[in-house]
Amino acid sequence: MLYFTQILVGMATAGVVAGPNRPAALIAGAVAGVLPDLVDGWRRLLQRPDVVVTPDPKTPDPAIMAQGIRLALEQVRASGRPCVARFNPLPDAEGGFAAYYLDCDRLHRLLVGMESGGRPVRVNPGGANADEEPDETFSPVHQVPLFVENVPVDLRLAAAGRRVESRDLNRFAGPGHSLMFLGVAIPVLAVNVWIGASVLAALIMHLLLTFGGRQDVALFLPFSSRVFRGRRVWNDHSRRANLLIAAIAGGMLAVLLFAGS
Repeated sequence: MLYFTQILVGMATAGVVAGPNRPAALIAGAVAGVLPDLVDGWRRLLQRPDVVVTPDPKTPDPAIMAQGIRLALEQVRASGRPCVARFNPLPDAEGGFAAYYLDCDRLHRLLVGMESGGRPVRVNPGGANADEEPDETFSPVHQVPLFVENVPVDLRLAAAGRRVESRDLNRFAGPGHSLMFLGVAIPVLAVNVWIGASVLAALIMHLLLTFGGRQDVALFLPFSSRVFRGRRVWNDHSRRANLLIAAIAGGMLAVLLFAGS
């Protein structure tokens, strides 16, 4: 969600819980509305990837990119532990970026190619026979093809049986969206009931909106890494949808403020 939307939703939620005549509660609701995304954003910013794939703008060859991706897959297989692979954008000669993508064939074998054209390169050929079941397959729990355009893309690769499971961390809600994170409201409740209740309600509303969107949510971190897929009731990455939610929240807040004046 956009931060603007999160702030308005947090304030409107706090206004419903504590009433419009408690400005401290409204401010606390606004802060709580953006806090989960701020926490997860800083965590991603400070996270060091295990493998970095940086395409060479002079020779943007998918086969060379595939070597870096293959290294990440081999690291997952060798260690048995998850691996974070960062795919950096590919600058072009005009000062912009040339998009490349990751995709799967019908046997779930990983492919990498350029948006500008050309045949994609298979990262893991599997065997001499094109129809042969490969020894290692790629299982994305995100949309494919996945394009790398003007911002880096971080993928969390983890062994899942014979397959390597891939999650797009840009669409993954981390610790800031776990149920345990709701505990930050407890000390606030001990100081002021109305402000604490506003913080708790704003956090719950943020979690509900995130879970109703397209992000995957690990609700039980740090005790369990099980991921629940977003319900996809609305597109939380759509600017139009965000503006609609913000307009509804802003309208509710205006009615509450008017009624309380």
